[in-house]
Amino acid sequence: MKRYIAIATALMVSIILNSCSVGKVLDTSSAPDFSISDYQSFDFYKTDLDITEMPEYGKRVDWIKEAIKNKLSTMGIEQDTDNPDLLVNIGIVLEEKVQTRETDLRSDPPMYVGQRNYHWEVQEVPVGTYKEGTFTVDLVDKETDKMVWQGISQGVITENDEKAKKYIVEGVNNLMSEIEEK
Repeated sequence: MKRYIAIATALMVSIILNSCSVGKVLDTSSAPDFSISDYQSFDFYKTDLDITEMPEYGKRVDWIKEAIKNKLSTMGIEQDTDNPDLLVNIGIVLEEKVQTRETDLRSDPPMYVGQRNYHWEVQEVPVGTYKEGTFTVDLVDKETDKMVWQGISQGVITENDEKAKKYIVEGVNNLMSEIEEK
């Protein structure tokens, strides 16, 4: 019985991690008069961000930028570092999360039932930790300095660089495919 529970738990964890890895689009919004076809060029905001504290994520930020550049390029918008029409701002938040499961009478029976006042309750039991990342992409009209589109995506961070790059590209493509042509 315990073996089946362990297998079921491992399967559930695998399904959760794999289904969240690519990332899900949480929200997108745009200005009422926004049309992506109004723009021919873009560039990323210049920041003084020092990412030396987390060098393992530096290349992942570069992957996000590359994926955004490729997606905008397929929309006919090319990168121009001198005089872009559109500025792209990327926001990233990383959180350590605790994965839990509910206790069950079949898998977690009471250890002692001799007292009349004893009762058993369903509880959340920690089974592991993982990192979850949320990133936002803001498109800002350079001329008016107003945000014209924003997308928010979230997914589980994998330590495997090959998978991470694949998930980043797919996540950015999913998010930015939400840009609607008006």
